[in-house]
Amino acid sequence: REHGYYVLPFLDGERLAARVDLKAAREASTLLVQSAHLETGAESSATAASLAAELRCVADWLGLERIVVARKGKLARALAKEVG
Repeated sequence: REHGYYVLPFLDGERLAARVDLKAAREASTLLVQSAHLETGAESSATAASLAAELRCVADWLGLERIVVARKGKLARALAKEVG
């Protein structure tokens, strides 16, 4: 498993831009991004901004209050900044 256990693709428009491994830690009311990998050819800051917006929607849909990004993957640092 190169990108994580439950890896989800992230489409930005019609292009595969990233892969993320997510986990809902319901007891902590947190959406955990266990890894965030940028796809070849995707731009880091634009992808991070788009992905952060989608993760907020996912967290809201699941009734989770926070999003926490682990430091695994080439997109993790930029995504953590966007999530704040």
